[in-house]
Amino acid sequence: MLEQPSHRIPDELELQAHAWLRRLKSGTARAADAQALRRWCATSAAHARAFEQAQRMWDELLPAAVLAGAGDPELSALRNKQSRKQTSGMSRRAFMGGALATSCAAIAGVALIHPPLDLWPSAADAWRADFRTAAGEQRGIELASGVSVEMNTRSAIAVQTLRGEAVGIDLLDGEVAVDATKRNQPFVVSAAGGRTSGLDARFELRHMGNAVCVTCIEGMVKVASGGDEVVLRAAQQVTYDSQAIQAIRSINPIDASAWRSGILSFRQTALAQVVAEINRYRPGRVVLMAKGMADKPVSGRFHIRDLDKAIAQIQRLFKLDVTSLPGGLVLLK
Repeated sequence: MLEQPSHRIPDELELQAHAWLRRLKSGTARAADAQALRRWCATSAAHARAFEQAQRMWDELLPAAVLAGAGDPELSALRNKQSRKQTSGMSRRAFMGGALATSCAAIAGVALIHPPLDLWPSAADAWRADFRTAAGEQRGIELASGVSVEMNTRSAIAVQTLRGEAVGIDLLDGEVAVDATKRNQPFVVSAAGGRTSGLDARFELRHMGNAVCVTCIEGMVKVASGGDEVVLRAAQQVTYDSQAIQAIRSINPIDASAWRSGILSFRQTALAQVVAEINRYRPGRVVLMAKGMADKPVSGRFHIRDLDKAIAQIQRLFKLDVTSLPGGLVLLK
């Protein structure tokens, strides 16, 4: 069982301030939420102070997460990104809404635009997206005649239209499954500078960071990027970035599509990768501090809607200590 921290009973303003933080971390925050938060903070000095204290609580947790992120490519990339922002006048503390923030409004605005440790989507991405999903959420959309799109967790898409009809999507982030088996013209998915088109086909794309993985489930799809083009057939998969397309590989489509059945499936997968995948579906963040365990293989099937059980199984399997902290932060050490 996960270790639970003890807390004194918070007052009403503290509860409301933490409710605002949960809303920001929910994955559904919009510009209207930032405006409403500013109005709430402006109600009184006590309101503003309550939110600043709630945000500071998260700020105090950041050093542990940063320390744990040494050697974690995803966190390293995020820290480098923040370092570049510091040189343009935005310090990490301002980014986190800490002591250099001069008002609750500034904290709310910065938190929406630069989410700490990617715990919720940035407002910039949210404004570009026509549809998006929160952590753990999956959503099916009928986009056009003969085309349906299923969005996985933490995903965002913008719809491409021609004469009022959807002809494709921009996959801004995350993962989608496209069913275009009843369509008489290609349906195009653009992501990371590449294009995937399918006609009478079912295919999936996963866009994480600068790379995109394309899987053909049924029919045939064309993938173009960096001046290269390849054709995928059923049970084939390829990865590309803005520079090139990697070699085609054969896969088990059942494993590739397990997420559509609400399952995370791993076969001899490094623990660090398992933790990274859990973080996509679970609000908050799991931080693997036991770096010596990062390459340990994990096999198993976990229900997406009950990932705390997966964390508990990992804890028992590798005899790790688990500390659960506010904001959904879990430390494995």
